[in-house]
Amino acid sequence: MAKYEDHILQAKRNLNFLSSINHSVDDCFDWQVTVCFYTALHFVNAHLSKYGLQYRKHKDVNYALNFENRTSPARLPEEEYLAYMALQSLSRRSRYLVNDKRSDQSSTQAHFTYDKHLVRGLRHLNKLLQHFEALYHIDLKPMAIKCDEIKTSEMAYFTRA
Repeated sequence: MAKYEDHILQAKRNLNFLSSINHSVDDCFDWQVTVCFYTALHFVNAHLSKYGLQYRKHKDVNYALNFENRTSPARLPEEEYLAYMALQSLSRRSRYLVNDKRSDQSSTQAHFTYDKHLVRGLRHLNKLLQHFEALYHIDLKPMAIKCDEIKTSEMAYFTRA
């Protein structure tokens, strides 16, 4: 089982990778959103490891984190849980070109990822970073991201480059 420190190290590596691809490629918003999700996933896995928990399936992680699951010692506050779930959905959109919010699942329309989705992903990741930094005193530095949609006043960890 990976340790807390291993997940934190991987999450920080993912943040560095996010910055790297963001500054070297002018689009690829799908990959950037996916990196946002996997960064969050490693922070979540670090959090779960504090309770001796490790899961291999997203649905098990989601259940353990769910703010309504009163039996889980690892549950997140509602806002952070919803941010994680929204980030997971954005990552699915990026990886599979689907929109989980659409009720008509039989549609053959591809749902691409654009800069507005990256900003949503960054906003959700920012919420999670704030939570985990406060909870575990993780040293995280703000990073500049090339994206015109970013409103620097609403995020602590991501500013417009």
